[in-house]
Formats: sequence, C-alpha cells, structure tokens
Amino acid sequence: MAQAPVEQGGDGSRVSSVCYWHPDVETGLSCSRCEKRICSQCLVQAPVGIRCRECGKAQPMPTYDVRPSNYLLAFGVALVILVAGTVAWVLIDQFLFALGAYGSVSGLVAVAFGFITGELISRSVNRKRSTLLGLVACAVVILAYLISRPINPFGFGIFQLLFVGIGAYLAWQRLRP
Repeated sequence: MAQAPVEQGGDGSRVSSVCYWHPDVETGLSCSRCEKRICSQCLVQAPVGIRCRECGKAQPMPTYDVRPSNYLLAFGVALVILVAGTVAWVLIDQFLFALGAYGSVSGLVAVAFGFITGELISRSVNRKRSTLLGLVACAVVILAYLISRPINPFGFGIFQLLFVGIGAYLAWQRLRP
C-alpha cells in the first residue's frame, strides 16, 4: 500500500498534500479559511481566494435575508401607515375638494402615498427586500384607498384607480426582491 504524500509545514510539522475529500488525489491547494487540502474538483471560488465546499457555501446577501422579526416590524409599521395614511388621505382630499380640484388630482395623492409607504416600510426593516414586504406595501396602498373612498368627496374614479395602481407599484418597487 502506497503512503500518502506529505510535505513540511511552516512550523516543522508534516502536512499531508492530498485532498481532504479525495485521498487518492495529490494537491497543492488549500482552503483560504480552514486550510484543508482541496483538489481542483472540490474548490469553490470566493472573492477572497479558494475555499473548500464547507467554507464556500453561499450565504444570502443581508439585503435579502429577511427574518421573522423584520416581517413583524413591517406589519406593525404597515398598520400604522394604513390608519394614519387613510385619515391623511381623506383630509387631503377634502381640502382639495374645498379648493375645487377634480378627482384625478386626488389620484396624485395615491402616487405620493405609495412612494411614502414603500419608503417607510423599507426604512423600518433596514432596507431589506422580499416579495412579502412588497405585497404588504401594495396592500396598504390599496386598502387605504378602499377604506377612504366611502367618506371621500371624490368617490371612485377610473383615473384614481390608475393612480392607485401607480402608487401600489411604487410601494412594490421600494421593497421588491
């Protein structure tokens, strides 16, 4: 039986020069983190050199690593935005109506509301992004519109629906993955 090739380590110890996972393959490569010997089949390219399979596992980007606590915070912020935003939306619409504005001008409030909703939820979760966060922001814009319409002087209108769609899209854009 042939003995595994070895080399002299920096501290005088003897270090094996065969792959950790393939003992029959000689190699001169080692993981830049744990320093296990690896062959060309086992290496993973990393921004800081080559890594073994264990050390080179992909980690999700922090922006997309949304934890349950982030969702809980986002739902809380969304609820506050829904209540406060609906009241503000009604008050702004009544003010615009008193000035003689048309219903489509009220739709511009939806665009601003969508952007502000997306931005506030995004900031509350430290700029994290996920599909569910985007859907929550869209739902806030749509629900605020639906809740405010029965007590709103402008009522429902096709242009307002278009603007609500744009507002929901802007909210989604701030949080989409």
